[in-house]
Amino acid sequence: MDQPNSSSNFISDDNAEREKFLVDADVSVECGAPLPENYGDDRLIILPRDPNWFFAYWEITPERANQIRREHGSDIWENATLVMRVYDLSSTSDRTETASYFDVELNKQSRQWYVKVEKSGRFYIVDLGLRWPDGRFISILRSNCIQLPMGRVSDITDAEWMSVTGMIMTQEEWDRLLTVSVVGPGSSGHGSAEFAKSMAQRWEFLKSVFSASWFSSPPGGWPSSPSSSSWMTPIASGKEEKKS
Repeated sequence: MDQPNSSSNFISDDNAEREKFLVDADVSVECGAPLPENYGDDRLIILPRDPNWFFAYWEITPERANQIRREHGSDIWENATLVMRVYDLSSTSDRTETASYFDVELNKQSRQWYVKVEKSGRFYIVDLGLRWPDGRFISILRSNCIQLPMGRVSDITDAEWMSVTGMIMTQEEWDRLLTVSVVGPGSSGHGSAEFAKSMAQRWEFLKSVFSASWFSSPPGGWPSSPSSSSWMTPIASGKEEKKS
């Protein structure tokens, strides 16, 4: 009896593995139109990345830039420094005038930046503006407000769990739910209407058990925005905070 050739089998398997990634030369992919570099919208957006970093991107339209020149001098873009002023609003009210902050100096050709903060789990809001050599700051755009993740185990150690009577589904109820959702209304005679009614009753029960404070949102009412890009994305770190 012929014995299998383990070496040839290995080569065959290796070729089969490589062929899985071969693309037919005749296959073409329609990429569509390229994304525009500008959208004609004055905006500054910040997004959480992890407990100590967030990402910012912005657009300043020529109309907004010319407005700043008219109001503060035609040489402002040449003599002032473009900065992001990062406010920590977690330990104060929602007024940036009383919040601690730090400045991140930017390249005027950049359209995006990574910023490192020292404190995780805080609320941050950013002004993009120009800072004169004498320290005067002119805000151009204001960002949305974000909260970074905590980055550590929660301090809450005294949480108590409770079992809500009537909300624990029996095996019979699970089987019925499966029948309604998978088989459909044809087999039970009642169908989705009965299921919807049952879920509505359970939701009303939940609302009666848990107070509205369980669903409270983070601080709101953040201040609204005041009236050729680089492909590289720099990073910046804020190490010291100061009071405005």
